[in-house]
Amino acid sequence: MNKTENIEIEENSFEINANEKDYVIIQRHFTKHTKLDLEIQNLPIPKKPIWLNIVVRTLRFYQNNISEKLGNRCVFDPSCSRYSELSFREKGFLRGMSLTINRLKRCRPENGGIDQLN
Repeated sequence: MNKTENIEIEENSFEINANEKDYVIIQRHFTKHTKLDLEIQNLPIPKKPIWLNIVVRTLRFYQNNISEKLGNRCVFDPSCSRYSELSFREKGFLRGMSLTINRLKRCRPENGGIDQLN
């Protein structure tokens, strides 16, 4: 199924018409983040519980300092690190860890696309 959407890059607007899997890759290539990535990124860092504070700070450090140096290669929306943050926030430590590991196992170009937290 194809998806058509406009993206803004500085003062330019472009229309992308591609299937869901390719759309995520194209959008991330040009804008570095998808809308869902930005929604998760804009969530405040929780103060409590302390384990969640440490996990979110670690993931944000990775996103800001390491991920961009590796390149925008993620084929999922949201990106794996943002999916991981959301899974820890919503499902707790053990279930969040399980969901993160399973997501990383699926990380291949043929599996990409929108992957909502279950």
